[in-house]
Amino acid sequence: MTKIAFIGFGEAGGLLADGLLAAGADVRAAYDILIHHADEAPAHRDKCTAKGIIAAESTEDAIAGAELVFSAVTSKEILAAAENAAPHLQAGQAYLDINSASPAAKKKAAVLIEANGAHFVEAAIMDLVPPHGHKVPMLFAGEKAPQAADQLSSFGMNVRVIGKDIGKASSVKMVRSVFMKGFSAVFLESLFAASKLNAEDAVIDSLQMTFPELKWKEMGDYYTARLIQHAKRQSEEMHSVAETLQELGVEPITAMASAKRLGWLADLKLDELSADLPEGYNALLKLMGEAEQ
Repeated sequence: MTKIAFIGFGEAGGLLADGLLAAGADVRAAYDILIHHADEAPAHRDKCTAKGIIAAESTEDAIAGAELVFSAVTSKEILAAAENAAPHLQAGQAYLDINSASPAAKKKAAVLIEANGAHFVEAAIMDLVPPHGHKVPMLFAGEKAPQAADQLSSFGMNVRVIGKDIGKASSVKMVRSVFMKGFSAVFLESLFAASKLNAEDAVIDSLQMTFPELKWKEMGDYYTARLIQHAKRQSEEMHSVAETLQELGVEPITAMASAKRLGWLADLKLDELSADLPEGYNALLKLMGEAEQ
C-alpha cells in the first residue's frame, strides 16, 4: 500500500489526511513547524494523535519511507519547504506540491526536489477544500503526474492530469484566483462600506434580488470565519497571482488590489479581539469597526 506523509498540516492537510485515512490509505506522519512552537505544539500533536498518525519532529522524520509526500504549507513557504525536504528525499519518492504559488515558484521547487532523483508533481486545488475534503478537484502536472493520479484516485481523490510541464496546473489555479480571492475582497469591501451607513442588510437584500439563484446571507455568514482565518494566506497568494499575471503579460491591477484589501483585514488581527470567531457577517462587520477605532 502507498505510504503517505505530509509537510504542513493545517486545514487543507488535515482534511486531505482525514479523507485518505477513511478511504484506507496509509498516512504515516505529518510535520508542521508548529511542533517547534511551545504554545501550539500540543494542539498539533493532539490533532495527529486523533488521526492515528505520527507528529514528526522534523521534515526528515516525516518523509522517511514515504512513497508520496504532500507539501501543504503556505505559498510564502513553498521554496523553504522544498529546500528542507530535498536533502532527505530518495530516488523514486514523489513530492506532491499542493500549495497555491506562481508557476515560477513551482518550477524552482521542482529543481530542488528532483536534484536527488525524487519526482516533483505539481498539484493545483481547484475549489475550497471544505466541504469536499480529499475529493476536492485537483489538477496535476509533471512527468510522474499520471502515476500519482492513479495512486490517489484509487482512494477517491478527484484528480485530472493536464500535462507534463511544471507550472501549467498552477497557472490555471492562479488565473482562477483572480476571480475567487477578488470576489472575497470585493464582497468584504462592499459590506464594510455599507456598514458605515448601517446598510449592510440592504446591500445583501439587493444582491439577492439581482442574483436570486445565490444565497447571499448564507454566503456572507460562510465567508465570515474563512476571511478571519485565511486573510493573511489569501493576501500572500494574491501576490503569487500577480507574479503569474505579469509572466502572462497582464498587468495585475485587480490582483494587487485584492491582496491589499485582504492584507488590511489580516492586519486588523480580529482573532486577537475575540476569543470566538464572530457568527455571521453582521458580527464580523461590528468587530471590524471596533478594530479600526
